[in-house]
Amino acid sequence: MINAAGLAVTPPPGWEATIYRREAAAGERTYPIMHAATVPLPSQRGDYGSGLVEALGPDDVFVSFLEFGPEAAGTPLFTTLTAVPGVTPDSYRPRQLQRTIRGQAGVQRFFTVAGRAFCMYSVIGSMTNRVVSSARANELIGTFHVDAMP
Repeated sequence: MINAAGLAVTPPPGWEATIYRREAAAGERTYPIMHAATVPLPSQRGDYGSGLVEALGPDDVFVSFLEFGPEAAGTPLFTTLTAVPGVTPDSYRPRQLQRTIRGQAGVQRFFTVAGRAFCMYSVIGSMTNRVVSSARANELIGTFHVDAMP
């Protein structure tokens, strides 16, 4: 189990995961991020996996949970879902990617848990393998836990 910043995840065998907070630029406030993938996590990668998703093979999966500020928890975008969302094979779409990569598909869900607002973003290496890949993503997503902020 990996536990930091009131977040916890237990990566299944074959996954690599981390919870961290990006260093803030002047005047910026950052929040915890959880990244997990079935490929090694490069030391340099974007919040939504740039620098990592390009390395996904057809059987690989990337999942991230990005926390937003406390002011986001009460907004309509984050209040539709009130539990950590799972994924289905049909929730993955090529147009859900932050940047289109041939053959890949993504899914993005916004939610609030324990008074904290998150975006769950996942990318699969192959739309063709979405049934197996979504099951792999759910295996990791099901272990993600959020504690209320003190």
